[in-house]
Amino acid sequence: MPERTGCLPGMCRHRIPALLATLVAAVGGSSALAADGWPHYGGSLGGDRHAVPSSIGPGNIDGLSIVWTYRTGDATDGKEFEGNPSRFRATPILVGGRLVFSSGFNRVFALDPGTGEEIWTYDPEVDFAEPYSEMFTSRGVAAWYGSASGQEHCPARVFLGTLDARLIAVDAETGTLCTDFGRRGQVHLSAGVRRYREREYSVTSPPTVVGDLVIVGSSIGDNGAARLESGMVRAYDARDGSLAWSWDPVARSEDHPGAGGWANVRRNRTGGANVWSVMSADPDRDLVFLPTSSPSPDFYGGRRPGNNAFANSVVALRASTGEFKWGYQTVRHDLWDYDLAAQPLLFDHLSADGTRRPALAQATKTGFVFVLDRETGEPLHPVEERAVPVSYVPGEEAAPTQPFPKLRLHATDARPLALWDFDPEHRAACKRLSAGIRYDGIFTPPSHEGTLVYPGNPGGTNWGSMAYDRDSRIGYLTVSRWPTVVRLVPRRQFRAAEREGTVNGAVAQFTEQNGTPYGMARVDLAHEFLPCLGGPWATLVAVDLDAAEILWERPVGTTPWVDVGREAAGWGYLTKGGPMVTDGGVVFLATTYDNTLRAFDGTYGNELWSHELPAGAHSTPMAYRDRGVDYVVITAGGDLSEGEGRGDFVVAFGLDAGSR
Repeated sequence: MPERTGCLPGMCRHRIPALLATLVAAVGGSSALAADGWPHYGGSLGGDRHAVPSSIGPGNIDGLSIVWTYRTGDATDGKEFEGNPSRFRATPILVGGRLVFSSGFNRVFALDPGTGEEIWTYDPEVDFAEPYSEMFTSRGVAAWYGSASGQEHCPARVFLGTLDARLIAVDAETGTLCTDFGRRGQVHLSAGVRRYREREYSVTSPPTVVGDLVIVGSSIGDNGAARLESGMVRAYDARDGSLAWSWDPVARSEDHPGAGGWANVRRNRTGGANVWSVMSADPDRDLVFLPTSSPSPDFYGGRRPGNNAFANSVVALRASTGEFKWGYQTVRHDLWDYDLAAQPLLFDHLSADGTRRPALAQATKTGFVFVLDRETGEPLHPVEERAVPVSYVPGEEAAPTQPFPKLRLHATDARPLALWDFDPEHRAACKRLSAGIRYDGIFTPPSHEGTLVYPGNPGGTNWGSMAYDRDSRIGYLTVSRWPTVVRLVPRRQFRAAEREGTVNGAVAQFTEQNGTPYGMARVDLAHEFLPCLGGPWATLVAVDLDAAEILWERPVGTTPWVDVGREAAGWGYLTKGGPMVTDGGVVFLATTYDNTLRAFDGTYGNELWSHELPAGAHSTPMAYRDRGVDYVVITAGGDLSEGEGRGDFVVAFGLDAGSR
């Protein structure tokens, strides 16, 4: 039940509107956007996170206030959830007048969008007795609308992918299973997956619905071995759950479009290159766009020689058939865990001569943004092929060059490691951590002595993705600059190193990379949660995607647990979610570690408004209009494995749509 913290006039009446009144035949068109306001995880199928309609602007945002709060119970209900490392990362969607979302434990909730009153809940009863390779999380759900006549069973369906690898169809009106889908409402995604490992193969992001197909990727524990599960993407019939098509990004035969990127196609047992993040789609062109991840394992590629197409790529498929249309690889022969974590952004590019072209912008963990023709994959701005550092690890052959687009939001050059001089303890710890490590600029390969990966795998633009104001033509994204150190450990030394558990005196993560000569150790180049390198550590950036230029950049996030001094206070801090922009030109972003939702002027970048949240937000906000009120909603879950910041909140802010 919601915890009401005040209601605007006329808001606190509970009603459940007739579901079919807001159904449309094709989710993702402009009619669907107008009907519900936020029908997809990214706002639209194009992932623009642009709230239309919304009158929230710089002139009236002071009137925005909390109107209701709902708690899922994940932080308080049942011993089976207690102590599990879940984070609440969902962005809700609107389905037939209901606000629908999933929690980190895969439970689904439907609320009245105006009051926060619970309408229904669904629990898929995932077994949490043992851990999963992926942190317990679910970024959200997807919706499908069937016949507007309402004659069929479950005319509107909510689709959920689970940690135990199920695709589930739930009736959007009642929260019960759509039993004509798959086997009693479920399809088990382990079917047809080679080398499937229970609890290592999951779904953590919402599927993508295009027409009558539900398209789903997977999340794979991909650093354990060279030979792992295939990263194939599959499409299922939204009505009966039958498999319509599947496509594997990794070439396993000469007729695969990426075969030229692999030395051993016929005997290729490489896993991964999966799509764990959110896909985008262009229904009018019958295209779905896949942001693929790294091939297995992440940090050693000696068992997968070649450029490894189409891992680390944007891939366009025919949505109705799975036919390959084009692919563009952003990182060749990945050795840094530079997955494409951000949802591709679809927009219309406007050239200097007034020519419009359907385009796609792909933000990356490297801080690079690639702008491509949506129909062909051709870059719309210059991309320079640059020589990058070589590997000295026996058996490894790093790619000699990498693509550098015009729009780069992170430093790439080699430079001496200038450690941040915070205090004596921090300086001494950072000096130990960085002793002997290699760094020759971005794309320096992992090494025996340890390599600085900068930005590290949490950095650049992650799954928070981009937002885009279709009126001002400005794109927005967060860029985190978080350094990590990766060390390759020879197999004979790995067990002893793992038992010791440290790299240069700091507690590290160790993974096997079975089937290769090396295990891996990774540690943040940080002490007491403060990076060893100076900032900025995280910024919100506004970009002109037509010209591939930065318009403004502002630090985001703070470190409330420690005074870092005047200069570093302006460097921001690592944040997990992404931005959203309203039709009124206000950009919202929730920062994770200071429990704050902030609003910025989309044109100039100045902070307009902020509000403390009851827990840290690992999510992206969304917005909609309901009964004359404009809302902004954010999920705030903190970390369920820690006492401080622990939470399971859905917080709604409201403003009368007539406000000026």
